This record gives sequence, structure tokens and C-alpha cells, in this order.
Amino acid sequence: MKNPNGYGTVSIIDRKSRRRKPYRVQVFVDWTDEGKPIKKTIGYARTRAEGKQMLARYHDELFDLDLVGVSFEYLFNLWYKYKEKAGMAENTLKLYKNYYKHYKHLENKAFEDITSRDLQDIVDNANCTSEYCGKIINMYNQMYEYAKGINIKLKNKASLLVILPKKVESDKHKPFTDEEIEKLWNNRNDVVDEILVDIYTGVRPGELLVISEVHEDYFVTGLKTESGKNRVVPLNDKIKDIFHDLINNRRFERYSSQDSLYQIWKRELKELDMSNHTPYDCRHTFATLMARVKADEHSIKLIMGHRISDLTKRVYTHKLIEELTREVNKI
Repeated sequence: MKNPNGYGTVSIIDRKSRRRKPYRVQVFVDWTDEGKPIKKTIGYARTRAEGKQMLARYHDELFDLDLVGVSFEYLFNLWYKYKEKAGMAENTLKLYKNYYKHYKHLENKAFEDITSRDLQDIVDNANCTSEYCGKIINMYNQMYEYAKGINIKLKNKASLLVILPKKVESDKHKPFTDEEIEKLWNNRNDVVDEILVDIYTGVRPGELLVISEVHEDYFVTGLKTESGKNRVVPLNDKIKDIFHDLINNRRFERYSSQDSLYQIWKRELKELDMSNHTPYDCRHTFATLMARVKADEHSIKLIMGHRISDLTKRVYTHKLIEELTREVNKI
């Protein structure tokens, strides 16, 4: 059946061409002064039938003409700017950039051409927990919802994904012994310095990747819970210079995700014959050391981001920061 005048055309570019999508799909836009039609290409198709489907979708206003065929990278940047303007927390924006690295090989591919297989491969090959894989895919889902909002209507390719449980470390954490801590001090390198910073600050390893403020005596970071977000972490004098050297050399920026940090730290610990420890043991060690010196329990909760019932006690005045620093320097 013939399409109505002005509906659009599907034409083959070159019959001898080996293009993957040899059919050009165009729609009528306007007339020239000479009365000739002005056409705009809305995309390319593998077959004539596929091209006709694109025309039908266009006339049903299922996608924006200017956004047809946009790359994953282009759509991510649009979505990211939207999140920025919406007031998304800086720490969350940093996490989105970490998640994006898992899509790096797809950044030049048209968003609409990304397949369920592409997404499943990301999940299957990512060296991370099933929970973290879920966050990577959740970002795609958010981009998909954003695409719908700007009139790109496509099937959600993530709807059929299977994220299988991956092997995780035991929840039983044990602190580093005094001898092991001394061994770390005696074998310092960049990675060991990062581990020492974690032991003397008590942060979750991933919180070192989302530091939002750096000051002489403390930094601000936080993940996971409301009590843990945007909290002040005082610097123990033992690792203050080490921490600032790591920040100045942008050491934490080399990690693409919490899981990449986790793997590198585990490798370093194995080389030091401490393979019985996990990176999260650093946080448990801090809590143990603070308890040993009978540090103020309320201060420990504030530093580690544990829940406290009196929210007024979480207002970080200059005096409170001094108190937290004094407590942390007991170890």
C-alpha cells in the first residue's frame, strides 16, 4: 500500500554497498523556494521493512526527530546534566561516572541499538558483586526512563536481564593485629598507604572514592545510610600527611569502582601474607582500636557513620570536629 504524500521515503543508498544499514529513511520537512521537497534523514535501516517501521514510529510521535540514533555517550551526558540541574548529590554523581566506565565500549553505539546481550555481557563480565551489578544496570534503567521523557520510545533492553548471585566474602570481619599493622608500616607503598588511611579513619573502602571535601584535619565523605552520608572524618596525625599525599596525587581516582579498589587491596594483602583479611577489615580494626583506648562511644558512631538517635548531635561545629580529632588521635 502506497504511503500518503509527504509521509517519507525509504531508499537504498547503494545496492553494491556493504553497509550494515544500507537503507536511508527520510521524512519531508519543507519546500525550497524552487518548489523542491526538503528531506531530513531520521536514520538508517537494515531492510526496507525496518525503514518503514521507523517511519511509522516517527509519525506516531514515538521519538524526537533530532534524537534518533543518538549514541549512549550523548544520551548519558544529557541525562547527567539533567541530574546535576535536579540537585543530585555530588557523591551520587561520582558513582554514576564510575558506573559509566562499565559501558565505555558501548559509548559510540546508538542507544536504541544496544541489545539485551550487550547489557548481559556487562553483568556477566563485571568483576563486582551482584548488588553492584544491579546498580550499574539501574543507571541504564534511569537513562531509559529519561529517554522516554524526551520522546525516545524504545523497548527497555534491561527487562530480561539475569543477575545471578556472585561469590561474596564472609561477613565475619576480624581486625588486623598489632603485628600486622606494624608490618604494613614497614612495607609502605601507594596501596599500603591507602590501607593504612582506612585503618586509621574507619571509613568504608568505597567512601574513599567519593570524598567531597578535603581540609587540613578532616575530610567529608559517606555512602549507604543517611547517618553515613556527608559526614566529617577526622584525620589521625599518624596518617594525615599520607592522606594528603594520596589526595594530591589523585590516587583514589584511578579506581573505576569500589570493586576494583577491593581487588587491588586484596592482591596487596596477599603479597604481604595477609590474605586472611579483606579490605573491610580496616573499618573493623578502627572500631577495635577505638574501643581499646576507651574512646567516646558517641564520637565513634559519628566518625563511622552509625545511626544516632539525637540528630542535633550530628551538627558539625568547629568544637565538635576538634573533639572528634582528639578522640581519633588516641589510637
